[in-house]
Amino acid sequence: MPILKPISGHGSTAGIRRYLEKNGRALARDFFNLSWDEREMEHADGGMKELVLWDVEMDSTREAYGNDEPWHGKPARTFKHFVLSPDPDDDIDLNKLRELSKEWALKYFPDHEIAIVYHDDNAKGIPHAHIVVNNTNLVTGRRMHTEHPEDLNRALQDMARERGLSGLSNQKKPTDSKVSTTEKNKVNHPRTRQNVYLGRQEKEIAKAGGYTWVGDIRSRVALAKTTATSEAEFFGILDALDVHVADNSEKARRDDWIFSLADEPSKKVSGERLGFTYGKQMLQRRFERSTSYRPTEKTVEEIRKRAESAVELNDLDDLSKLSAALETCAKFDIESMEEFDARLTTLSRRGQIGSEGAKRLMQAKGYMAEHKLMPQQVRYENRQEELVDRRRSRTSQEDQRSQAARQREQQRRRNQR
Repeated sequence: MPILKPISGHGSTAGIRRYLEKNGRALARDFFNLSWDEREMEHADGGMKELVLWDVEMDSTREAYGNDEPWHGKPARTFKHFVLSPDPDDDIDLNKLRELSKEWALKYFPDHEIAIVYHDDNAKGIPHAHIVVNNTNLVTGRRMHTEHPEDLNRALQDMARERGLSGLSNQKKPTDSKVSTTEKNKVNHPRTRQNVYLGRQEKEIAKAGGYTWVGDIRSRVALAKTTATSEAEFFGILDALDVHVADNSEKARRDDWIFSLADEPSKKVSGERLGFTYGKQMLQRRFERSTSYRPTEKTVEEIRKRAESAVELNDLDDLSKLSAALETCAKFDIESMEEFDARLTTLSRRGQIGSEGAKRLMQAKGYMAEHKLMPQQVRYENRQEELVDRRRSRTSQEDQRSQAARQREQQRRRNQR
């Protein structure tokens, strides 16, 4: 089945155009309702498309209609960026993809400016389409509004099947009801104790270099949980990364949060489905602990800017690398570049320089250095004070755990009498 991924854009379309057309990687372009329109210029010289400044035209249109202004206190959604990825098994060629993409775009956005750029820069060289739709309806002058966003994907699946391609059935399958318990988190164990959990299908898609929306959500949640110091801040960061959070059903076997992409609300996954450390219970414990890892303020600021840019440009490969690097920093408690070398020296002394941990450290170090996301060193005095505070807190927590264990043992013996 083809996969449709919508992304909300904010600000000028100049950034998305640079990203889509950099280094000459655009295989082809299709335009509608711009200075070039495929319906009117079918026999014109295709080479002239290179001169179409579609980003400038879109920005000018929005400005003329006043659709760049904030909406209800929030930054304006200035354009929508849809990524249409065919099923690899369909072996679709560029011409068939262009025909499908153009028909789908015109079905839902006939009165909007549309630029479609085609790539094949994934692991298997499969062509896919980036469809950029300006937020202004040229007939009404109003901002884009999709009353039933789920219909966009349903229509795509129907169009795919009409062309003999694989398409997801639009018939909803019945779901089994879940049993509710009074203290479900105590009675029911989590489905996995793995910090990061990948299902079979996600592993296969990731191995083939394909996109998985579950992995996309996991990367964004990982960035939020590692840089947030409170539940409120966690929610705020996720909102900036276009991820919605909601409590799961009261009938669910365990209390958890449900994460979904803002532009694809039907695609949802619970925290513990992403991994044990992504569950509501573990996240809340993390925010309560003063000793939880968090980078320096400057590092956090730079990381958030890069993450939000990656989300807007759909640069999911960079988002995944950033998330993985930050998770490694959290695992090894790293706040500066010099601390990477210190950890690697320790592993080398132990004869573990070839270990998976060492490989992850070197990859994270390379990424952080390349993008200048960490200071070379943290002031020694501040670092020492933080380490002392962390040791004291850990000692206190260990004492509390030991006391709780003694009390449980005493209670067990009393019950046996």
